[in-house]
Amino acid sequence: MDNKVPGLDKIKSTFNGDTGYGAEMLPEELSTAIIKRVFDLSWIRNSVPSVNMTTQTMKLPKITGGITMQGTSSNKNVAADESRQTTSEVELDMKTIIGNAPIDNKTTFYAVDTMMPSLMDDIVMSVLDTEEDVFINGDITTGVTNINGVYDATNFPNGYKSRDPKLELNGLRIFAQSGVTVNASGGYLTPSDINNALAGLRKYALTKSNILVLVSHSTAATIRSWEQLETVEKYGKDATILTGEIGKVLGTSVLQSSRISDTLDTAGVERDQSAGTSADNRTIVLVFNKTSPLIGNPAGAERKFNVKIDDQPTTDRIVLVPREDLAFANKYDEAICQIINVKIGTI
Repeated sequence: MDNKVPGLDKIKSTFNGDTGYGAEMLPEELSTAIIKRVFDLSWIRNSVPSVNMTTQTMKLPKITGGITMQGTSSNKNVAADESRQTTSEVELDMKTIIGNAPIDNKTTFYAVDTMMPSLMDDIVMSVLDTEEDVFINGDITTGVTNINGVYDATNFPNGYKSRDPKLELNGLRIFAQSGVTVNASGGYLTPSDINNALAGLRKYALTKSNILVLVSHSTAATIRSWEQLETVEKYGKDATILTGEIGKVLGTSVLQSSRISDTLDTAGVERDQSAGTSADNRTIVLVFNKTSPLIGNPAGAERKFNVKIDDQPTTDRIVLVPREDLAFANKYDEAICQIINVKIGTI
């Protein structure tokens, strides 16, 4: 009896020659290749520290206070006052993000060789986009207080949707609310705004190479007109350039992201689009020390990124199910600053 499933077999044989049917995993080498491409293209993965997690929840210590040094001239032969490093904890909680992509068997049978590269590219870009969206805009709050707004096609087209990955983890915009806020007063972003944000970061801005400035595409257009911008072609041949990086301002790397919204209110949250023409013309800028956020990755291969194939003969199709576990956290509230009430630039 021949148990081969034509569409499924052609997909699997495209990669490693295996055949079969049922709920199966794509070859581990393929999943590894996909996540490697994600890591290569992701500015997040290339700049933010990561932690291997052997448990679903992990608590990591962080230093909240240091040893106090004291003078000796007025304390001769007297023991120094005791002081100790104080610590607290930051928690990483692993969440699962999953997709569901049904594919007609007829399509895979006749066009798999030309379709699969595009399909794999689509998976890579979907993972990239989802990770970046959650990393920036994640807010576990449900209801009207969510920073993204409750989804409404007319009034809140950028709001969160049912089963939205942004509801799984808090991201940079939420973390920034615990730090310093700079108000651009409704004007276009200026170098002074970034300078004020760096001042707000205090000790976390001492090493400029650790600072990232994250802007929307429209704000990037504004920055490109600044004489203070050092463009990437001037970095030198050995410089590391992150995806989306447009240059440096005040010694900090500026990155543009499609996940920074241009439809925010003056406080930096999504606005009701029906409230008037001024309701959707503000954006936000995030200035942060890239060593403070953390990404949690599962240590076990089974819970890392993978793609399962499920054969569904009654509907004459197969289903690709990409899935990954990840966690986000932030060590220090003071290491992230938000610039709110920024007028959107003209692209």
